[in-house]
Amino acid sequence: MNAAWDRAFPGCIHDAAGRRVPITMKWGLQAVVTPPWAQDIGPIESAAEVATALQQRMAPLMVLDLPAEMTAPSGLPANAWALERHTRQTALSRETDPVEQWPATRRKQWRRAEREGFTIQESRDLELLTNLHQAARTRKGISSDGADLTRLLSALLKEGDTHAWTVHRTDGTPVAGGVFHGAGDGRCIYGFGGQFRSEAPGESSRATVMLIAQAMRHAAHRGDHTFDFGGSMDPGVDRFYAEFGAERISKVRLVAMSPLWKPLLKWQRKDLFSR
Repeated sequence: MNAAWDRAFPGCIHDAAGRRVPITMKWGLQAVVTPPWAQDIGPIESAAEVATALQQRMAPLMVLDLPAEMTAPSGLPANAWALERHTRQTALSRETDPVEQWPATRRKQWRRAEREGFTIQESRDLELLTNLHQAARTRKGISSDGADLTRLLSALLKEGDTHAWTVHRTDGTPVAGGVFHGAGDGRCIYGFGGQFRSEAPGESSRATVMLIAQAMRHAAHRGDHTFDFGGSMDPGVDRFYAEFGAERISKVRLVAMSPLWKPLLKWQRKDLFSR
């Protein structure tokens, strides 16, 4: 993911911890943040490296997401704090069909999707993959730059450990799709997914279950040991992931900001203050 980000957006700088972090403008102030759509700032030796970056205060606002299971560093500077987040993960094995390890409800949805004639195929259709992801974000009121997303997906799909799939009805119309990429450490990450709105009750959910089944099987066959759902702070999405039997894995978001900007950001970004 980091290599793809560098190719798609070569203007990134590297923070004191050596990680790719873009300098952006938000609400009129300069910010150093985890790249959009990235799960974290990338592999680092320890959280202390990031604490050093926070001490140097490269911008009035810094928002850095640490890799999963890395704890917050001690001795954070003034006007910096840690927020608890999480992702969900499930183990993979070449010897075991991951679908057979799912709870009964999810297996039932997968079997029904097959009975309804849904088909799944590998995809390199950037427009379709972007539109599916954008559709999901739009429904949840999450802002997203479609042009930037297309650039990132284009670079990401050139990597050997990235695969994308789309699920279609019997008439060939797409229902759901997703892009799954490696992390360089044996994880397959569900990085970008989405569904078009459906009038048929539960159809998009069943299509997504079929999508995840294909991605897990492909990752297990490739030798990945972990499937990472990518994390979501949306309670409904998180509950959906949990119902695959995925374990909750802690993550930490580090936030540092100038006191002058706190009143505005408490109004614009309450999520940066929730503890």
